Amino acid sequence: MKTLLTALNAKYVHTNLAVRCIKNYCKGFDVTIKEYTINDNIDAVIAGIFEFDADVIAFSCYIWNIEKILYIAECLKKINPSLIIVLGGLEVSYDAKKVLVDNPYVDFVISGEGEIPFKMLLEKLEEDRNFEKVLSLTYRKNDEIFQNPKAKLNDINDFSFVYQKDDDLKNKIVYYESSRGCPYNCSYCLSGEGNSVTFLDTNRVKKELQFFIDNNIPLVKFVDRTFNADKKRADEIFKFIIENTKNTKFHFELAGDLITDRTLDILKNAKNDMMQFEIGVQSTNQKTIESIGRKIDFDRLKDKIISLLSLGTIHIHLDLIAGLPHEDLDSFKNSFNDVISLKPNMLQLGFLKLLKGSRIRNEYQKYGYVFKSRAPYEIISNNFMSFADLCYLKKIETALDRYYNSGDFKNSIDYLFDKFDDKFEIFDKIVAHFNKNNLFDVGVSLDMLFDELICIFSYLGKEFCDHVNFDRMLNQKCKIKSNIDDSETFKEKCFEFLKNQENIEKYIPEFNDLAPKKIIKLIRIEEFFDKIWLFNLKTRRYFDITNDFYNKGE
Repeated sequence: MKTLLTALNAKYVHTNLAVRCIKNYCKGFDVTIKEYTINDNIDAVIAGIFEFDADVIAFSCYIWNIEKILYIAECLKKINPSLIIVLGGLEVSYDAKKVLVDNPYVDFVISGEGEIPFKMLLEKLEEDRNFEKVLSLTYRKNDEIFQNPKAKLNDINDFSFVYQKDDDLKNKIVYYESSRGCPYNCSYCLSGEGNSVTFLDTNRVKKELQFFIDNNIPLVKFVDRTFNADKKRADEIFKFIIENTKNTKFHFELAGDLITDRTLDILKNAKNDMMQFEIGVQSTNQKTIESIGRKIDFDRLKDKIISLLSLGTIHIHLDLIAGLPHEDLDSFKNSFNDVISLKPNMLQLGFLKLLKGSRIRNEYQKYGYVFKSRAPYEIISNNFMSFADLCYLKKIETALDRYYNSGDFKNSIDYLFDKFDDKFEIFDKIVAHFNKNNLFDVGVSLDMLFDELICIFSYLGKEFCDHVNFDRMLNQKCKIKSNIDDSETFKEKCFEFLKNQENIEKYIPEFNDLAPKKIIKLIRIEEFFDKIWLFNLKTRRYFDITNDFYNKGE
């Protein structure tokens, strides 16, 4: 019996951990993995799966791929009615019976952990086809639908490492789990069901991380929902990474308030860009936090985040969710200001999704939730925010991503943050300008973004414009309109500066053998903040050359 495990990933660089876990556990069976993306031509995907000529096709289902998977599965069943189609994953785990009722071309649904149930299913398909004892399985029998009891969370140590040296992981983001489950039970999330967690043995984690390091995997993302739930264990793994990693970067989702002074002492030794931390703040409204089942003291969390940011070596990504209970627009602005004032490397503004099986979806009437009927089940409105409010925040999100999260406007944003106590107002002004000029409806280049930012805040004067143009000069994606000022006097000064060999050796020794006429094409000399700056257009490094520029050649 030939089995194909199929994944439709969100992006090409992603890898699907679930299908690898199942294949790895089903040793002895003829099981193959084929990964596609949601952006692939759907007819090509159908043809590719068909040509594999499998007896069983199993799909890994999530909110971002379920619509396409159901369409693909229906087409495959029409092509070959004897094909056995199995669905698994979070998106089908909480209404498995309904999935079978609504989609008659689907034969089986596995809820929750898939390794053991899927292997048992393959055994039964090859033997007596008696599915009654296959835990977590929902299936058809004599035109009826049956749902077996769900299996308990297994010890993660019972499953072996899923990656091999010959796997094609070049230029991929590799997903890795060192624990399953979550000790928390946030109402919008599914990871904390039962509040149970199973941890992989720490020595084994170190051995497996060494595999990634030795194979120069660019980025390893831990899928552990709260990596530092066991603080001592987390510290040990951080220490191992700091002492051993070379080219591999590691991404973790942390509970910021669980970070200890000992953890900070360990992280002081981390080299730049070795690790990324994602910390879910979600809201700073205490009533909101309590209503979703979180226990966070924002003042304590803030102190920990500030300490992490002060290290200057770890990328800190903070999350907010719009649409939570008791958070109206004014409250959300407060949460936004509380979090962005910390100046994280990235602030992600997400929108509540009422996931199947989540507590917040089950109590949607309590807070007047209206949400989209199709995945990803995003909020339309609730008792606290209208659809118009959410549309407005979507535009704030766009402005935030373009001007803050992109990192292209660092000097400009730092200047604005110094001028505005209300940081939200900065992005509100950007949205108002874009609305007025219909800029949300057209493609906007990076150069245009710089121009529009100057237009919006031009009343702040030349100093602000200098910060914007300084950022523009540093950005390799921006067009360089001219090398030097049109003034003949300034041009002469530039050549005088470049004719002095000491200046070349001091600032741009890589151009030591070039004549000034050639160098002038590779650099730009500009005046910002009443100083003269030299920009290397190739490396985008810059130097304050004010003293040498004016003192030499006088």
